[in-house]
Amino acid sequence: MAKVFKALRFLFFLLPVLLPSCAAAPRAEPAVFAPSENQEASDGGRMIVISVSLDLFVRNTEEEARAQLIHRAGSLGGFVQNATANAIVARIPSARMDEFLDYARTLGEAENERRTGRDITDQFRNDAIRLDGLKNVRNRYLALLDRANTINEMLNIERELERIVLEIERLEARLRQAETNVAYTTVTVRVMERARPGPVGWVFYGLFLGIRWLFVW
Repeated sequence: MAKVFKALRFLFFLLPVLLPSCAAAPRAEPAVFAPSENQEASDGGRMIVISVSLDLFVRNTEEEARAQLIHRAGSLGGFVQNATANAIVARIPSARMDEFLDYARTLGEAENERRTGRDITDQFRNDAIRLDGLKNVRNRYLALLDRANTINEMLNIERELERIVLEIERLEARLRQAETNVAYTTVTVRVMERARPGPVGWVFYGLFLGIRWLFVW
């Protein structure tokens, strides 16, 4: 009876570990960063998280330009992470980042463009190594659980297994997030309309042009 109880406890704990791998759809290979034309060749093979921000002074209304940017992000395989009345934060596939930025520039004048990159290669590799180590430890504990002779031993092993499985799930989630951050560039576009002078403003602007013409001559 004790052996049957032990076997049932072992299967009960093992099922949550095995079922996700059996039921889940095949996961795509880890994303590999595809450097854009502006990315230096020395970054090849590294995992770089890129962020871009710019101010876009548009010819049309802010609302219209924002809608066009949202549509373009979707057509390039990206998505909008956040949107306000005069700004959007979009996640664009890194390989198509320049396409999105080129399109944004057709809607108006881009200013204050800023690109930043963060290298996460070493952290990713360290997490992957730690994940492999934890999986090996989990397997050893599962083997110990199968050989446990007392209820107290089984409970102690299961507590350690629970802690290890939670850490494995945390690292797997972090690695997936890192892959997503590399595969998709974060692009923040602040959309603004150029201020247009009123009737008096046009008068002063005309005087300025006239005075400048006199000084040139």
